[in-house]
Amino acid sequence: MRTKFEQLISRFRRAEEGTIAITFGLTIFVVTLITGLAIDAGRAYHASSKMTSALDAAALAAAKSMRQAGLSDDEVRDVATRYFNVNILGTGGNYAVIDSLGVTIDRDTNSITLQLASHVPTVLGRLAGVDRFTVPVTATAVYESKDIELALQLDVTGSMAGRRLADLKVAVNELLDIMLPDEGTTNKVRIGLAPFSAGVNAGTYASAVSDGRSRDGCVYERRNLADQSSDAAPTGARAFKVREDLAGRSIQSCPSNAAIVPLSESKDVLRTTIEGYRDGGTTAGHLGTAWGWYMVSPEWSGVWPAASAPAHYRDGKTIKAVIVMTDGIYNTIAGVNGGDSSATARQASTMATDTCTAMKAQDVRVYAIGFQAPSAALDTLRNCAGAGGSFFDAANGNDLRNAFRAIATELNNLRLRS
Repeated sequence: MRTKFEQLISRFRRAEEGTIAITFGLTIFVVTLITGLAIDAGRAYHASSKMTSALDAAALAAAKSMRQAGLSDDEVRDVATRYFNVNILGTGGNYAVIDSLGVTIDRDTNSITLQLASHVPTVLGRLAGVDRFTVPVTATAVYESKDIELALQLDVTGSMAGRRLADLKVAVNELLDIMLPDEGTTNKVRIGLAPFSAGVNAGTYASAVSDGRSRDGCVYERRNLADQSSDAAPTGARAFKVREDLAGRSIQSCPSNAAIVPLSESKDVLRTTIEGYRDGGTTAGHLGTAWGWYMVSPEWSGVWPAASAPAHYRDGKTIKAVIVMTDGIYNTIAGVNGGDSSATARQASTMATDTCTAMKAQDVRVYAIGFQAPSAALDTLRNCAGAGGSFFDAANGNDLRNAFRAIATELNNLRLRS
């Protein structure tokens, strides 16, 4: 017969075994619950990652299409929804249930915001009373491809005869191919032409900028030279001199085969115009610089047709740039060549530099190219371009093409990241 002590030990052992069983059972339940919640949380994280990627792609596609195609708000929302559905279905293994997809459009910033409401049903989490994980996802895309307004000051003076003018035409055509590709652009790119010699052929705009006084399309400096380095609209004293204002002197004409072309999206028009350039006359480069500025200046919107009207300065959507190109010293004012070492040349250089400084103050980018140019001309161009890599000294046709190509490439890169 067992002693009372042995009986007590036996009862304790049976009680302990029961407690251990209960504790073990509770432990297994808790571990299973935690594991289940961890698995469900992993599924929710996986779904969130998939949906974030799909939402980002949809937002970018919608923002891009809004900018490129000019779609209505409803059409933009349709693009966003379709792109999201295609991307989310193509990812595979998505555990989420999509509750709603909201699309917010901000045309002022070219941005699209997508708000996704979704949830992932739990499998084991229900044991803990958790039947779903809510997975909200938001994505915003800003399509920042900027418009470009580019004006080309092109030297068509007598010193550009023969190979030089031919090289210039090839270089400009390469720039046009880069800036205005045949397949189109994702933004608005417009290019204007400002050829010059002793004067500027304002073409059909000559009357508007000379108070109706130009008879041959030729214009020279402003009536008031104090306004020569300004982009003020050409009215009153700020209008331009014509040949009659310079009567009694040996006045050289402007380039008869090279009229200005305000900002245009037509590569064919630009290319055909450039092909028709002929050389002749002396170098009033400060006029070419000024007319390059006028083409991208909003102050001149009343002069140009609506399709060529420049955007406002610093509108956040437009890159404005002028390429200043010459092969010679600026030596001509009022249609008279004063010589490369004259006071006229120094004054013309100063006016060109002042014009470049003024347009850069309006955030207009200035690129300068000297083509087989003497040192004095290169100094003027360096001063125009200012600091940085915006000045090019082209010793031959290949260098000239490389310069125009480099500028076109830089502008295209800037429009995508500015």
